Amino acid sequence: MDHLLSQPAFYMPFTARTNPYLDQGRIHVKQWAQQMGLLDDAYSAWPDRWSQQKFDEADFCLWTAMTHPDVGLDELNLVTDWHVTLWFVDDLFLPLFQQNNDRQAARCQIHRLLDFLPIDGLPRPYLVPENPVERAFADLWPKTAPPMTPDWRRRFVCDIERFLHGVLWELDHLEQDGQDGVADPIEYIYARREFGGLPMTSTLMEHGLGEIPEKVYRMRPFQSALRAFADIVSLHNDIVSYDREVAEGSISNNGVEVLRKALDCGLEHACGLLNQLLTARVRTLENTVGPDLTRAMEEEDLPEPLPRRVTKYVQALKDATAGSYAWHTATGRFDRRPAVPHGPTGIGTSAARLPHHRAAGRV
Repeated sequence: MDHLLSQPAFYMPFTARTNPYLDQGRIHVKQWAQQMGLLDDAYSAWPDRWSQQKFDEADFCLWTAMTHPDVGLDELNLVTDWHVTLWFVDDLFLPLFQQNNDRQAARCQIHRLLDFLPIDGLPRPYLVPENPVERAFADLWPKTAPPMTPDWRRRFVCDIERFLHGVLWELDHLEQDGQDGVADPIEYIYARREFGGLPMTSTLMEHGLGEIPEKVYRMRPFQSALRAFADIVSLHNDIVSYDREVAEGSISNNGVEVLRKALDCGLEHACGLLNQLLTARVRTLENTVGPDLTRAMEEEDLPEPLPRRVTKYVQALKDATAGSYAWHTATGRFDRRPAVPHGPTGIGTSAARLPHHRAAGRV
């Protein structure tokens, strides 16, 4: 397949680093995914992204090792397991329900998944996991919730809920509008930011770096940092993954394609415009957030060590953007070989015949 999109020069002033526990993390996440059932043969038929080989090629642990370069091994494993679970949901799990046009079952599944994330953090012995994602949630939440406050837990659960409903929203939107995808660039960027899973990423960072109090979390400059982080990772992913999404027929909800259709312009011009927006978001995180946030914290007269913790957290967001850029170059997830529907029929294998829709907002 000929190359479709010339990669622009990306502006990235931050330096990527790799967590020293990467090798141990790789071993852990492969074993954990197998234990949860995420790599069962029933889930590897389509889009051939959840076979053992594709899992290794994607190297999901490298993404978390490069976006969380300073956390310890236990935290790296926790972060990786959460992200692998959401990748699985995005790629395969909820779309399986859409195959049979069973929205009610999909929504019931979402509600049931959230039952495994009780705000009080207490075990629910009557809840018995029945599929890989339920097993993953049941395994991860007791490791995540106990050291955090109820306010943080609510934020995290809300992030997960928005992500789950966002997958269904995007699939419903595609079905209603045929193959046109999201037509409005502003709507697209909002959906990318709010429903794409990156709010969960930034919230989960607090688990290892220290919880951000609600007073700081609601500050306008802090929210600006979170929005810039989500936009940077998402829009960069759109450009890098464009060729692969063309190859597998899932291009309708890619920011480059959204701009191309909305502005009725050429592909390279649309890519250039999206890269300009991406660069502006990087500069927001680089030049604007820090001084504004410092002034806001001084005005609130926050006691130490909270300002230092917040500054460290914003630096972690910067490190994560550089790490995500580097992972997109290193991973095998974005090759351009088309996904060919194949494999057996029956429960757990219907994704082999699923239209190649991919939810907006996930890498």
